[in-house]
Amino acid sequence: MLERLKIFEYLAPYNFVLFDHNPEQLKVSRRATGGGRGQPTTSTSGSGVGGATGNLGVNGRGADPTTMNIQKARLVGAEVKPMCDRLLGWASPAQGIMGAALNALLGPIGARSPILLVQWGPPLMGFTFTATLTQVDIQYIRVSALGIPTHAQVGLTLKEEPSLLSMTNPTSGGRPGRSRHVMVADETLMSVATTTFGTPSAWRAIADINDIDDPNSLRPGDIVYLPAREELKSLVEASR
Repeated sequence: MLERLKIFEYLAPYNFVLFDHNPEQLKVSRRATGGGRGQPTTSTSGSGVGGATGNLGVNGRGADPTTMNIQKARLVGAEVKPMCDRLLGWASPAQGIMGAALNALLGPIGARSPILLVQWGPPLMGFTFTATLTQVDIQYIRVSALGIPTHAQVGLTLKEEPSLLSMTNPTSGGRPGRSRHVMVADETLMSVATTTFGTPSAWRAIADINDIDDPNSLRPGDIVYLPAREELKSLVEASR
């Protein structure tokens, strides 16, 4: 279970922001259009996930994309500035030297905001949301004598973006492209990794994406999500 809010790039999961303190408020909204039926607005407050299901990001017919608004999520420590810069970069990829180079290369298309995956809580009962970042508000609460931010309060607005890489429901329990596996008797993560990927060492990647701290705690009937081969390759390369 992912107990802390984490946001990472869909195509580059090693580029992530992991918040030290969860949002004080999270609001999810969708507006029905054209006479269709949309999901009702959901709002949760406090440090827990409760109050909403994990079925976010599923575009219903006759409904606008879902919007997620996160308020007062906090970053603390030496990595505050790099994490905040990453959030700002996701919202404005056309800024800076790299953005200018992409604009020159791509012309009218320009540099586009990356697809992000927002995860908070267990796969089926928490939040999994594929989106782009449309607004970032950062308040630096503490700055050291050297001018280094050590505490920031962050507000984010994200807009749902259905994945173009897979028809898998992005909120079915993990990143699109992953497959769902139900554990059976005498199965372990190593045996699943060997059967699926041909090597028992892939069990670490499976454990990581499912936030499994103790592989021995798995029981028959438990659900785990298996990465696509491209994602597995990225995870292995990032861990080296």
